[in-house]
Amino acid sequence: MTDLKKGAEVRALSPADANFGTDLSGAIRNADLILLDHNLHLDQGLGLTASDGASFVGHLRSWARANEVSLPPLVIYTSEDSAFSDETPALGPAVPLNGSFVGQEARIAPALDVEWLISKNLNGAVPSAIGLAEDSRRLRQNAGDGRMSLEETAAYLTLPKDPAWSDIAFASIARWRPPISEPGTARAGARGTTAILRWLLHQVLPCPGLLVSNRYAAWSLGIELDGFKGAAKGGGNDFAKMLGAARYAGPGHALYSPRWWAAGIDFIGWQLRDQSYEKGGIQQAFDSMAGVGLHPLAPPEKVVVVNSDLEEEGLAAIDEAVEIYPPGWPAEALKLWMRRDEAANDAAAKSMIDPSELATLS
Repeated sequence: MTDLKKGAEVRALSPADANFGTDLSGAIRNADLILLDHNLHLDQGLGLTASDGASFVGHLRSWARANEVSLPPLVIYTSEDSAFSDETPALGPAVPLNGSFVGQEARIAPALDVEWLISKNLNGAVPSAIGLAEDSRRLRQNAGDGRMSLEETAAYLTLPKDPAWSDIAFASIARWRPPISEPGTARAGARGTTAILRWLLHQVLPCPGLLVSNRYAAWSLGIELDGFKGAAKGGGNDFAKMLGAARYAGPGHALYSPRWWAAGIDFIGWQLRDQSYEKGGIQQAFDSMAGVGLHPLAPPEKVVVVNSDLEEEGLAAIDEAVEIYPPGWPAEALKLWMRRDEAANDAAAKSMIDPSELATLS
């Protein structure tokens, strides 16, 4: 055993070891996370044996089904950032990744049937692995009986109970259809509680709706992004305190830029509008709740726009944007938009646009 951090240990197993299968089957039952090195230095010929970490996933899933074992999260851990360049992501346009998976983990992980990927080349690689292991351990502790109810799921996401918007957020969690498994006669299933973490990493965190990014939060509040980021750093005013309560601090949060409970952001928006009526304008409301430094977005009406890799790019006037429908995009998530001029010159983007809109692109 090699200590990586207090409370976290790694057991390294090599496919070349004579007792690899026996040792692995025993270790899996007590593991919080399985890290799969992609380059196993094995024969790359065609056959029924695994040739690399990604192909070994299928063997693990098959063994788990046959033995009715709930696998912990599977994470590919590799220094080969472009190893999956030719793979087609499960989320987004049906074209190969064509580059590094870094920053695209949520899109490519479902296609590889793993919970996550970690690049060894990143400074935060080890903390990311430890964080996921800790998230997995707490998930199993929350479930207790190997199943997750809606209430247990909300607790796992660390949904705060005190804010006035908590009940709205709880209802939003239900609308996002987490893979809950209420007590009963049915088996917990081959993946057990891991399905909750998979749902969180592949849908909730990357796709705005239940949680939102800095840009979506600022846009929702009608605030310039830089001002929002400044306010998010904290302070003693009412606005900063409400933002602090709305910040998502649950499992997986360190894998992404800051995320916010959408219900909490909406509640702050309602408070701003109330203050706007009382103080005589939105700028006066900002000054009253947050002090100087916040400014409303300039008209015209704008939307958040993304590129064909579904990465946020900024804001655009709504008449300069076109709605896109990416494969794999959750029905519960917010609508996605692209700039019309960018979409007009992007074949991948065109594949995500309603045919009736294609003729209007310029």
